[in-house]
Amino acid sequence: MMPKLSNRMKYIADMVTPGKVVADIGCDHAFISIYLVKEGISKGGLAMDIAAGPLENAKKNIEMYGVADKVKTRISNGMDALEKDESDAAIISGMGGPLIIDILSRGISKLSEGYELILSPQSEIEDVRHFLRESNFRVVDEEMMIEDGKYYNIIKAIYLGNATDDEEADTNILYDRYGKLLIQKKSPVLLRYTEERIEKLEGIYCKLSKETGDSIIDRMAEINSEVDELAKVIELIKN
Repeated sequence: MMPKLSNRMKYIADMVTPGKVVADIGCDHAFISIYLVKEGISKGGLAMDIAAGPLENAKKNIEMYGVADKVKTRISNGMDALEKDESDAAIISGMGGPLIIDILSRGISKLSEGYELILSPQSEIEDVRHFLRESNFRVVDEEMMIEDGKYYNIIKAIYLGNATDDEEADTNILYDRYGKLLIQKKSPVLLRYTEERIEKLEGIYCKLSKETGDSIIDRMAEINSEVDELAKVIELIKN
């Protein structure tokens, strides 16, 4: 018996490197932790949540699926209750970018070199990528998918600790905003997103062009700038 994962949850779970002990931060129903163990991807882990109610449901699911010997539950505000070296990887998904950054900022002292993160921010993805780069993480994989008409990014990063990154940090703003690896992979989902975004912006621009005022002019300039940026991303993907 295996819990049914959404496509997004399966993307997240399947990005975990096999053999890791995984902490699922904000675990909700713990289906990802259960899946990882039952599929033999993870040796075990921690299902952690800030709220007692969801954690009690997670515990019931863990017992029902027969993995209570390998997956433990723990009340925790982010990584606060995580001990150093008791996990090799963490999943943080279904939260806004600022919250993910806050969790990682408070928990980074508990991470050892080589610690793996699987992140799926719901917002401010650019800020998350920037934080990772500035905090000595290396993004080693990224996927973009569509589920129920919404775009989701899933980022896999490794903590470098005090090690020196042999890859030169690239501060290209396009990479922070749209994902260096997605561009390099020529992601068809990113291409679809950029094309749809341009179409939407052009519609907004057309409506604004019939109005007047300094704020309208400023907004139209912002739209032109974003469209130019998106066009560059499309060019990089197609060439």
